[in-house]
Amino acid sequence: MKYLKKGAFHLHSSYSDGTGTIKEIAGDSKKAGLDWIVITDHNSLSGLKNGEEGWYGSLAVIIGNEISPDTCNHYLAVGINEEIPPESAPEDVIKNVKSGGGIGFVAHPDESTTRRNKFPALRWTDWSIRGFDGIEIWNYMSDWTDNYNERLGLYCALARHSILKGPTKNTLKWWDDLNNETDKIVPAIGGLDTHAFSFGVLRIFPYLDSFKTITNYLYLDSQLSSDFSQAKKQILNALKSGNNIIVNRTWSKNSDSAPDFRLENKKLLVNLPQKAALRILRNGEVIVEKKAKNLELDNLLPGKYRFEAYYRNKPWIFSNPLSLRES
Repeated sequence: MKYLKKGAFHLHSSYSDGTGTIKEIAGDSKKAGLDWIVITDHNSLSGLKNGEEGWYGSLAVIIGNEISPDTCNHYLAVGINEEIPPESAPEDVIKNVKSGGGIGFVAHPDESTTRRNKFPALRWTDWSIRGFDGIEIWNYMSDWTDNYNERLGLYCALARHSILKGPTKNTLKWWDDLNNETDKIVPAIGGLDTHAFSFGVLRIFPYLDSFKTITNYLYLDSQLSSDFSQAKKQILNALKSGNNIIVNRTWSKNSDSAPDFRLENKKLLVNLPQKAALRILRNGEVIVEKKAKNLELDNLLPGKYRFEAYYRNKPWIFSNPLSLRES
């Protein structure tokens, strides 16, 4: 039996350039029905050092940080206790996070360089680097900013969820290539990058609204421990193992319904909360593409299988891979 826990990754508080305190963010997270969140303030572990990590009622608040050089190569680090200098080379950042007992995810690796606005692209510049634990394949704010046209500012603000395009083709290809290089799962997460700042006279990215969009549905083998340190380990170990499915709850008629994706006796089973355009990929190549709510595939070849689902042509669900090996 798997236990479902919904959570949000990549959030900024007033300890860096967000507008909410950790307590306020936790309150909005609970209102949105989340079970856990990961705060990643820029180059700061102040919340951790001030003792603000822990249980907030039924919500687990984990505090990491986004190691953020000025122009590129941002890295989401969780499970470390000391800040790592952002001016370090990316390879050193990755090594220092590991040596500090943490895990790390490459942040928004493929922000667009052809934006129709003034915001600079903060990309991961060297895709030949290895050693990180996973990548953030979908970042809400990066996606929105990539598609934000300053001449259509009001429309982009009001239609903020609808203009999202999902993970870029380059990011998905890189992720598939990484998984094809190793027998292990190179996991993906979905991030919000929420700051809750205002846009002109409008406050269009409040925490509560963001928490109802890109969510990581985490599948655990046991219930979260009441002991926070143990619960934190459960969450981070599950993320590191890729035991999560990324869901944009904007398009879910019932946000409490979760996708079911598993391998049983060499059969691949996919069950969605509602009918959608479904794509099954093996080792990064599409093998099935159809509109369905439920799908079962047998006579499978060894490989890594994942799926994507699009609701009314909008990006909705992206699973982590499941690995089928030779007997």
